[in-house]
Amino acid sequence: MFLLAWAEVFALEPQRESGILQISPPTPYLRYVPANGPRGQVLVVHGLDVSKEVMQFISAALADGGFEVYAIDLPGHGDSTAPFDTALAEQAIRNALAQIGDDSVVLGHSLGAGLLLDLSGDHYFSAMVLLSPPPIPMGDIRAKRTLVISGAFDVGRIREFTPMVTNAGQNIESWQLAWGGHSSSIFNPIHIQHIVDWLGGDGGKTRTLARLIWITVMFISGAVVGIGLMPGRDLQEKPVFIPTALVRYVAACCVAILILKVIAPLAWLHLFATDYLVSFLLLTGLGLWVQQRDSLRLSPAAILKASAAAAFVIVVFGLIAGSHVLHITLSNRRWWRLPWLTLAGLPLLISDELTIRAIYPRWKSIGVALITRALLWAFLLIGVLLLNRHDAFLVLIAHLMALFWILLWFATGVVHRHTQDPFAAALFASLVQGWAFAAWFVTM
Repeated sequence: MFLLAWAEVFALEPQRESGILQISPPTPYLRYVPANGPRGQVLVVHGLDVSKEVMQFISAALADGGFEVYAIDLPGHGDSTAPFDTALAEQAIRNALAQIGDDSVVLGHSLGAGLLLDLSGDHYFSAMVLLSPPPIPMGDIRAKRTLVISGAFDVGRIREFTPMVTNAGQNIESWQLAWGGHSSSIFNPIHIQHIVDWLGGDGGKTRTLARLIWITVMFISGAVVGIGLMPGRDLQEKPVFIPTALVRYVAACCVAILILKVIAPLAWLHLFATDYLVSFLLLTGLGLWVQQRDSLRLSPAAILKASAAAAFVIVVFGLIAGSHVLHITLSNRRWWRLPWLTLAGLPLLISDELTIRAIYPRWKSIGVALITRALLWAFLLIGVLLLNRHDAFLVLIAHLMALFWILLWFATGVVHRHTQDPFAAALFASLVQGWAFAAWFVTM
């Protein structure tokens, strides 16, 4: 099923090539070519902390509808070797348009929409599609026509900003997507089809739903294979007083955000805002480690199995299946961060495996795991909203981080039950998390 889904996903892809626009700064791109002569060209610009890969569904749909599409990586994102800077990002967009055609339609999501909105003050666009643009100072929009889209469950400030954009020029249309969130417009097949139609393409030819189905099949079948390769048995039960365990988490989180008010110990990693998140995980983990009374016995065989399991997850779920949705490869600017990000997550994940995983019955263990992920999410938001406002961007991705931690918790349980080794299981989780963070986060 995995191989069938993989083949179907590639069969559904329009003709595509990758490369680097030799402009200043050098800008990586994915180019999608329609089956017949193009109706026009579209420049697609992603949001903050993602990459051109996250725009693949809407880029491929635009190609299905008849457009030639260039999806680019902004500086500091994806495969770009340039550091992140908004002025440099706007320069990359200007120079990309100059190379592929100034009359190209532009489509941006989140940060990408904000950059295009800023550029529209002195650059005339034939058509603009702005998906969840962030609030920025702006003047009149210089575009022949503009579409502004936000979700009913989008960030409040973005929903409030949308009417202001609508009143900033002529021929500006606004949509609010029912039951839509911040990224619904780049993943929902119905919304994508409507965008293609609005631009004058053939929305009836888009194949987004089929792509979503087969990629989902890849993930599910890959999970079945992975679980089948690591049969396990129940872990040894250990008496854990749950209220005490939760109090320890709260105390560790409180100490972490107070220290981060003064200093972020991993700021030298030069990650935009997310060096706060990584430092928070490290400090919280060290706070729990200090309270930990259990000793660890290292098993080379278990460590080898856990490392192989991490490689399986990175290759199958990341490089093969996940590459259709996320940037998951490490460029030269990212490789050196991997060991440090792995080590930063290790203390917290070891505490998880020594304490929470040992709680029985299993439904209690799962319940405590979900509560602790919620605590991490809540204290992260408290820290950036009350004590470190310059890192408030994390509000936009904190819920995604919480979801990632929940999925990682269940995957780590498979490894722990197979190896019967808490350190090996924690190492697996640290390697997967370290790789994901090194590939995703914006570099400066």
